[in-house]
Amino acid sequence: MCDKPQNECGSCASEHFGALVNQTARVVRRALDARITADVSPELSGARGMVLGDIVRANRSGRDVYQRDIEQWFNIRRSSVTAMLQGLEQDGFITRCAVEKDARLKRLVATEKGRACHAEIEACIARFEDDLQVGIDPQQAAAARAVLELTLKNAQHILKTENTNQERGNTTC
Repeated sequence: MCDKPQNECGSCASEHFGALVNQTARVVRRALDARITADVSPELSGARGMVLGDIVRANRSGRDVYQRDIEQWFNIRRSSVTAMLQGLEQDGFITRCAVEKDARLKRLVATEKGRACHAEIEACIARFEDDLQVGIDPQQAAAARAVLELTLKNAQHILKTENTNQERGNTTC
């Protein structure tokens, strides 16, 4: 991370909104990873902790959860989810159980270790969220959330449009 003012460090975040969002997301993710690793378990990161949390909540509510659900909920590629779930399984946080009606499907189930870490993860994330919003009043937070939600929607639309154009062979270069 650059200690110089943004206009001197070569970052385009001072000029481009998307670059600022990207830089912010990277730093927030690294800070959350560090917090969860330090406070909960060195085997977990922020992303793995959030995925584990969604699996635990789905299990508690009686809903089956599968890899494709994680892909959709977090908008991450299959290969990334596969690697993450393999790590969670190897570290003993989840198991994959075969489904009777379709042997190809594997239901994700939190283990006792995963369920035990879940409460710690939620408390850690709550403290992190509090620390992240120090000095931000509720109106500013609400406005920022609204802008980020619209930005996300716009980016998803752009991605869908670009993917459609690529599928049709519409390229300019």
